[in-house]
Amino acid sequence: MTKIRFKDYLIDYLEYNNINNKDFANRIGITPKHLIDILSGKRDLSSSIIENISLITSIPIDYIFKTELNYKMEEKITSYLKKENITLTNYLNKFNYKYLIQTKYIDFIDQEDKVEVIKDILKFLRVTTPEKIHELEKEGFYKSKNNKPELLLLWLEKCYRQTLNQIVSGYKKENIDTLIKYISDCALNNIFNESELIKVFNKYGIFLVIHDDIPGSKIRGVFKVHKNSPAIYLTCKHRRIADIYFALLHELAHCKSDFNKAKSESLISYETNNDDLEVKADNMAFNWMVPNDYYFKVCLSQNYNIDNEDKYAKSFIVYRLAKDGYIKYNNSLYQKYNNLLSI
Repeated sequence: MTKIRFKDYLIDYLEYNNINNKDFANRIGITPKHLIDILSGKRDLSSSIIENISLITSIPIDYIFKTELNYKMEEKITSYLKKENITLTNYLNKFNYKYLIQTKYIDFIDQEDKVEVIKDILKFLRVTTPEKIHELEKEGFYKSKNNKPELLLLWLEKCYRQTLNQIVSGYKKENIDTLIKYISDCALNNIFNESELIKVFNKYGIFLVIHDDIPGSKIRGVFKVHKNSPAIYLTCKHRRIADIYFALLHELAHCKSDFNKAKSESLISYETNNDDLEVKADNMAFNWMVPNDYYFKVCLSQNYNIDNEDKYAKSFIVYRLAKDGYIKYNNSLYQKYNNLLSI
């Protein structure tokens, strides 16, 4: 891997313009020995020297800084790969980089140069070194041994960037009840409209992003707090109406019970995680879908006929019945009432 420093450009500049080291050193206010150390790569350029070089050569300061920053980032990448004893390709595979390129998940400068691809991923994640990646969202990693933290971080960043295009009103805790009713009404009428759903959530003070996860990840959803505004990120794992509304209600349960906790860490829900916090949110979401009294007394009675149900969403009822093992997911009622979404 060839790393270009500004000193390489400067050597060519001095040679092309027939400028000797002593004269140039004098013009930029350093000793010839200092300049020799810079040209040999033994010393870095200080900001004042960069300014002086730009002043007398008309080389843009931004170009000098960018060249040096790129070099230093490449050095950090090389050092990290060597320390971890991992190849460029193996490291990139942690991010499913071929999928990132194929879907244009990130704007890559040079897709053929693997070092450039790594640099673009680091810039996308807003970190300066590969080591810094492990400091992001550490609390969320331990919850699923099967999940890949690199894919989680890419997805979280993608969702975060979408919230920057949303404007939310002031959030109040009682807004949750309004949103639960809105979701229940939509489900009862078998309606799912993503753009309208986002507008309603924004109106009641919550950022909402629904975005596919990256293949290989097992993320279901996330609850975060941006400053004082709650944010919900969802994937569409199963693409059925009750599944996505359940995931949404699950994150609203976190919003209701774990708002303060989410100020310091993201609450990450995976397809299979059974810690107490997640089980509590699941139970709250189930009860919002179909109140427990009605579910156990009416829906589980022998003479119950779901075709006659008009009080609660049929999709929610078959979803609970399937989750509890009373019907199979390939059951005709489940397929009929928990319909697929075209998301």
